[in-house]
Amino acid sequence: MNRRLLIVSALTAVLAAYLMIFPFQDSVPLRKAFTEFPFGYKGWSGNPGVLDDRSAEILKLSEYMLRGYSRDKDNVSIYIGYYGSQRGGSQIHSPKLCLPASGWAKVSEGTRSMDIDGLGKINLVQAVYQKEDRKEVFVYWYQMKGAYITDEYALRLHRFLNSVKYRRNDAAFVRLSAPVNGTVEDAVSTIEGFMKDFLPVLKDYLPE
Repeated sequence: MNRRLLIVSALTAVLAAYLMIFPFQDSVPLRKAFTEFPFGYKGWSGNPGVLDDRSAEILKLSEYMLRGYSRDKDNVSIYIGYYGSQRGGSQIHSPKLCLPASGWAKVSEGTRSMDIDGLGKINLVQAVYQKEDRKEVFVYWYQMKGAYITDEYALRLHRFLNSVKYRRNDAAFVRLSAPVNGTVEDAVSTIEGFMKDFLPVLKDYLPE
């Protein structure tokens, strides 16, 4: 067991003891329902998607949004899984496990940041996956109380700190993807354009 895992295990034990003494806030609701999120905006046109029953059962989400957007020849899919409280087996699942389980093979992966007007710097994971003859760019991050997190261990640390400091551990997983029809750079540019348009809107939906 490495040092990082030992630290996480110790923090989890401390949190469990803490929550036995102090009350924990109930599930934190969205500020606005995802059903109000715009389908049409700045030239983008969206269509709703639905998770299959098996996925919904595994993920145990409080709320989610799954949509496909298009503008001219650009296409972007967005998935947001929201957890009002991460307890009782209801926790964020890492795409590093979910995507391969769905038949996607990782081609490349890295972390970077992007500046968004009105939000500042967004830390994100950028990865390329392939499934048979399909290749897609995936951009994702975990979001907890204004923090944009790219690492699963950091996610656990934020969950612990928020539980102790605020007695809440609500979190969202945000993932965007675009098919690679030309170059990877073209797909990345498509996702970045979508992020610049829609992330300032999304901040009115997720809790602060």
